[in-house]
Amino acid sequence: MAREIRETPILFGEDARRFLARMQERHPEPPEVRARRLRNYKLCKKALERGMADQRAREKANGGIDPCFRQV
Repeated sequence: MAREIRETPILFGEDARRFLARMQERHPEPPEVRARRLRNYKLCKKALERGMADQRAREKANGGIDPCFRQV
C-alpha cells in the first residue's frame, strides 16, 4: 500500500540561499544528449501515430468498435 506524500519542507537561512543559487546555475545540455533525446521523442511519436492509425482503421472496419480493446 502506498504511503502518504510528505509536505515539501520550507527552506530558511543558508539552505534557502544555497537552493536559490543552485536554481540560478545553468546546466547546458550537450549536443549529443539533445540529439539522442529528440531522436527518442520522434521514434515514440511515430509509434504512437502508427498505433492510433491502426486503431482508427480497426474501428472503421468494425463500425466504431475496436475489437482489440474492451470498451469500459
